[in-house]
Amino acid sequence: MRPARQVKRNDGRTPALGGLAAVFSLLAGVTSCNAGPEPAPIVRQTPTSLGATSGEPAPSVSEQPIPAVTAEVATGLDVPWALALLPDGSLIVTERESAEVKRITDGVVDVIGVVQDAIDADGEGGLLGVAVPPDFTTDPRLYLYYTSTDDNRVISMAYGNDGLAGTEEVLTGIPKANIHNGGRIKFGPDGYLYIGTGDASNAESAQDRASLGGKILRVTADGEPAPDNPFGSAVYSLGHRNVQGLAWDSGDRLWASEFGPERDDELNLIEPGGNYGWPAVTGAPGQRGFMDAQVVWPSTATASPSGMAIVEDVAYIGGLRGERLWRVPVSGGFAGNPASFLDGAHGRLRDTLAGVDGSLLIATNETSGSRILRVEMQ
Repeated sequence: MRPARQVKRNDGRTPALGGLAAVFSLLAGVTSCNAGPEPAPIVRQTPTSLGATSGEPAPSVSEQPIPAVTAEVATGLDVPWALALLPDGSLIVTERESAEVKRITDGVVDVIGVVQDAIDADGEGGLLGVAVPPDFTTDPRLYLYYTSTDDNRVISMAYGNDGLAGTEEVLTGIPKANIHNGGRIKFGPDGYLYIGTGDASNAESAQDRASLGGKILRVTADGEPAPDNPFGSAVYSLGHRNVQGLAWDSGDRLWASEFGPERDDELNLIEPGGNYGWPAVTGAPGQRGFMDAQVVWPSTATASPSGMAIVEDVAYIGGLRGERLWRVPVSGGFAGNPASFLDGAHGRLRDTLAGVDGSLLIATNETSGSRILRVEMQ
């Protein structure tokens, strides 16, 4: 039996909105992939404008190999939050509370930098996301998202043999709070930087186009709005509660995982200018003017979906409260039926990263002694 763990819970949950009970009767294709008292995820298998025009829903996960932990890449980490791979295969890890940036090469863990302004952050704040730009080999820099004394912000730091040096502001003014700070950043296949933010305890900000809170943002490497953004600003999509995961499928479609309010955790297919409903709606109620989630977890006890990766059009999403790895086919702009693995075996799973060899790298999230696990398909 696995020893008891002391875990810092940072799900940022608040009481659910009322009046949403009808959501489940509006959804087709309801299937159960896990027996037990908790309700199974609900899949919306109708296309959006980004979906395949004549394709079939994504295949069942039962047709896929089974993920299994095959190695511990690193142990003894302090609340890791995000993972990124360098071109040489080294792994970059951010630690939320220590604000340290660590590099793991052949099992050796080195501290390469500290974001001093993030050390004293409260609640869910701290050093969060990390991203490696597409031109890293010619201009080696790391992009970092963190909670400062004034806001959430994105900076870049030069990467060299002696570690990280210098700081350049990329984007500032993202609302901060004790909860709902978002924090996931990734460069997309189009070369732009995507930033997932939270509503920072102000739900109405998610519907305010002038606010950077409760959004997915899309900017250049210098922090300027991408030129073809839907609103002429950094905002790419709105109506988000607390974006936690970002990943692209083989058709360059963006998918995002998001915390719900004690219910209705979501996997969303992101459209430019799309409004994902928070705080007016959650899940997939089919309400005009809002984008339905592609997968809805009615109970956060099995999900709290955090960082995600997509490998061969299958999304792998770490669960925090759920303490499991969720797998969801996402072929052709459709979500298939989810299934869970590693249930309760390795604690809370904070981030999931695609490895260079088809494997996954997963960061666990415990008070102390967190690990990086290698997961292979068997």
